[in-house]
Amino acid sequence: MDLNLIGLFVEIVESRSLSAAARKLGMTRANVSQRLKLLERETGAQLLRRSTRSFELTQAGRTLFDSGQRILEELNTARASIDSLGQTLRGRVRISVPTGFGRMFVGSKLLEFARAHPGIALTVTFDNLIEDLIASEVDVAVRILSTPPLDYVARHICPIDWTLCASADFLREHGPVTHPADLEKHQLIGSPYSRERASVELRHRQNDADVHTITVPPTLQSTDYPFLTDAVRAGMGIGVLPVYVMHVPMNQDLQPILPEYRVVGRQSTLYIVTLPNRYPSPATQALIDFLRDEILELAKTWA
Repeated sequence: MDLNLIGLFVEIVESRSLSAAARKLGMTRANVSQRLKLLERETGAQLLRRSTRSFELTQAGRTLFDSGQRILEELNTARASIDSLGQTLRGRVRISVPTGFGRMFVGSKLLEFARAHPGIALTVTFDNLIEDLIASEVDVAVRILSTPPLDYVARHICPIDWTLCASADFLREHGPVTHPADLEKHQLIGSPYSRERASVELRHRQNDADVHTITVPPTLQSTDYPFLTDAVRAGMGIGVLPVYVMHVPMNQDLQPILPEYRVVGRQSTLYIVTLPNRYPSPATQALIDFLRDEILELAKTWA
């Protein structure tokens, strides 16, 4: 069976339309359709049920797609391994990192990796919302989540703690916060809430029975933590932020609020997420190993 036709079929399925596959491959839609018919003649089976707007895989199509993906992955891995013999690592890796953690930590580490491996072409996206790695054309994603995604391979890297913090100017102007109930007098800055009032649950680090739920109108909300951190440093309120924010040099003048309590109910684990693939390319595996080791070293400083 022609591997080129199998590769075309896999691209059609992953692109979710003949037109999208044609654009990506630099072909006409008619040419893609003609080659698909040729593949169906070779296999002796209908692979797709097509309508004017979409298609679905037949059972034969699903079998060929699953097998074709594995064949192409193994072939790409073999090619990359052969290319890298006696040479520097080569290949292309597309990575997505969160805006906050990416800007504050991972971005500089990716520059280190790029300098060390000039043969690897990195495409870096700073985005918090990518959920479909195939549609977004992402090979590796660094994500802070509550639970690992079921459809992907999620490598557990480290826990992410959360903290309450404020600027020294804010505390001088508004007074100290000595008890969770004091938070109700202040303005909170944090990630978006689904309701009009922000709810923050605090649990004492030494006593699980000591729990407080504070509900106040949020002053400022965003998924961009560098932006939120700027607001906290400017004295606009008390931040509900990942603890790593406090370890960025420019933020070390921020003051922890109620450090004896931890913020619970937030996305609390950092994962490196990839598509299921028993044979990642050497370039991809090198990046995953590098990020895991570097992030673990960073996490030791957050304790």
